[in-house]
Amino acid sequence: MAKISPQLQDQLMKLQQIQQQVELLVNQRMQLERESKEVERAISELDQLESADALVYKTIGAILIKADKDKVREELAERKETLEMRVKTISRQEERAKSDYESKRKTLQAALQQAKMGGTGEDFQEPM
Repeated sequence: MAKISPQLQDQLMKLQQIQQQVELLVNQRMQLERESKEVERAISELDQLESADALVYKTIGAILIKADKDKVREELAERKETLEMRVKTISRQEERAKSDYESKRKTLQAALQQAKMGGTGEDFQEPM
């Protein structure tokens, strides 16, 4: 990499940090969405049980315990609602981070182009 100014190096590091933050948020959102779908499937299975007194078990740590079907369904519904709220929150954070990334990327790209024309950033390749 050709020499670039310390300011541009700092901007590049910040851009990379934002990119890592976006990746982290995407992974968190995807994990929460998977968990929400699992809860949704569990609720669906509970709803398909015809008998009101059907045996239902839930996990607590490493063990299964007998539980009331309606209570388990209520707990799952609350969990799903919580997960959906977290997904929305993370999605908003993700969108803000993506917007911030794009804005900083454009600014850095313009600064690098300017530096290249000025001879201080020649042969620099953007890590995208």
